[in-house]
Amino acid sequence: MLTTVTVGGALAKRFAEGDVPSNFKLPPVAMYFILGDFLLFLPIFLIFAYTFGRIYPTLAAVEDPLPAYTAVPLNEESAPKDNDILPVLSIEPAKPVTSSLRATNRLLRSFGGWSSNFRGFGPAVVLGLLTLITMFFFTALPFMPTRVAHLLALLVLSPLSTAWTHVVITPPSAKSFFSRIPSARKTYIATALPIFALWSAAHIAVLAPYFLAMAIGLSDRAISDLVPPPNGDGDATSPAMSGSDAAKAICVAGFALGLQVLLVIPAMTALTRVQASLLPADEDTVVPFDRSFGGRVEPEVVSGRGFASVVDALRTVSFASWMRIYVLRIKLFAIETAAYVVMAVVLVAQLFVVYKTCDGSSKCSY
Repeated sequence: MLTTVTVGGALAKRFAEGDVPSNFKLPPVAMYFILGDFLLFLPIFLIFAYTFGRIYPTLAAVEDPLPAYTAVPLNEESAPKDNDILPVLSIEPAKPVTSSLRATNRLLRSFGGWSSNFRGFGPAVVLGLLTLITMFFFTALPFMPTRVAHLLALLVLSPLSTAWTHVVITPPSAKSFFSRIPSARKTYIATALPIFALWSAAHIAVLAPYFLAMAIGLSDRAISDLVPPPNGDGDATSPAMSGSDAAKAICVAGFALGLQVLLVIPAMTALTRVQASLLPADEDTVVPFDRSFGGRVEPEVVSGRGFASVVDALRTVSFASWMRIYVLRIKLFAIETAAYVVMAVVLVAQLFVVYKTCDGSSKCSY
């Protein structure tokens, strides 16, 4: 294994430093490797980025655990008498679906097979393209920063992102995506604050670690390796990270992780639950969801707003639910990390084969 890593690393270093003959060409086996990696790894990347990154966290944020209840007699004959001493049957609720990755996968597959893990993928692609286009128009305005243009694009397209959330949390429907877009006025009022909160949390989680790294004297190379600079530039020619920089980098990484845990995930959860509160009354969710938010939200027809506020969304998430949301993300991160390790081993093995094929062979020259 060490030999494979060493040889693969040496070959990659030779290519990176330009230490290859001018007449070098990839052997046929390398082209097969590239095609095979594309066909094999692309679905995996899609699962990580979309299914694990968006669908599972959305379902976990929306799901409310079912309460326990006590069984009562259904008729007078079976009701206990005054002198009777009967045991009380307390029914414990089932575990939340999103507390288990297998249970979540089974739930999604029950609505349409393996493809249900990509539900809403088409609208998500359209929404991403529209976000880029909207940002482009906003950045064309004078003195418009890109980050502010991103916020404005998110706000403008909030009805579409809300409709995507509804597609993910409900059973398959014959309705088209655009017919499921909720009232624009109501959606803007409901989602403006949580969108701003999520946008702010995401930017703080990037900028704060960057400025912390600068404040504690982390080298430019270490900063660019750890967190992307605000202007997107990096210094690839600076020396490698030293031992002191490594210790500082660990502190910055821990700080960045803490911001994700304390700011980004709660903000994302609040936005998702507010969007779920805009679901039409005649549509059901695939996971248990308390539309009343513990009695805090009344239907619009009963002199209510008809949607939850950020405070309602956060206060109705119990400690057990927060633990479930965070544990789910830890599980997904562990799976992704293990998969990336396997991918790295496969790529190194392929580099080893290419290295052996080209070593002293005319197959790699023309």
